[in-house]
Amino acid sequence: MNIKCLFGVLAPLILLISACVQQQTQQPAAAVPVIKQEKAAEKVVIDEPKGIPSVRIASPQNGELIKSSKVAVELQAENFKIVPVGAPVKEEEGHFHVWLDSEKKVIAENKVAFENIVSGKHTIVAELVRSNHSSLVPKTAQSITINVESDFVPKTEQPTQQPGIAEFTVESDDNGFYPSTVKAKLGDNVIIHFKFKDDSIYFAGLDVKGPFEDIKYKLKGQQPVTREFTMKEETRITSWWPASGVKKATLTVYVKE
Repeated sequence: MNIKCLFGVLAPLILLISACVQQQTQQPAAAVPVIKQEKAAEKVVIDEPKGIPSVRIASPQNGELIKSSKVAVELQAENFKIVPVGAPVKEEEGHFHVWLDSEKKVIAENKVAFENIVSGKHTIVAELVRSNHSSLVPKTAQSITINVESDFVPKTEQPTQQPGIAEFTVESDDNGFYPSTVKAKLGDNVIIHFKFKDDSIYFAGLDVKGPFEDIKYKLKGQQPVTREFTMKEETRITSWWPASGVKKATLTVYVKE
């Protein structure tokens, strides 16, 4: 076979191969699959409903007989956090108010004691309150009654003596007070009217000092000069020459039994 014949046979074959190669080159590359990361699901926490706050007097029991002058009270709180008195105000937090009759105690622990309790029937009340001492809504409290047999006997209060008035008129000069002694009961309101004997007083006058504002008497001055004080103990009142500071006399107010 000559060259022309061979070329005539191979040429169509070469063209076919070239066309196939060109077609493969023009085809787009296969897409790379994109893997999407799913966002992790967030965990949802649902608060369980809380119970209603309550308080219970665990000890003593209602109607219990206590043979002592000391009554110990133990408390229990449910669904309520006991925090120190004066803590910031928060929901479902606070402390106890406890009464035995009219005696009240404010505590942040579950035990408290009342002392010097007399024989008889008594009421104990316990309440849960917020940190600002306000009651819960609704009010949360329990009340019980106990009986006490006690050897404690309160002292009988002595009647209070009403203060009296002890009133005196006392003359004074350079030589003394007239009278020089008087008596008053403790607690009395002592009133003294001072009269001055001008003929027996040095020209500069006379000062009188005691548990009251000083008297600075000048000759021919207005009389009597009145001073008063409360009798607390034996009391001494003195007179003085104002110019020289020389002590002249003493008036003693004794305690009257």
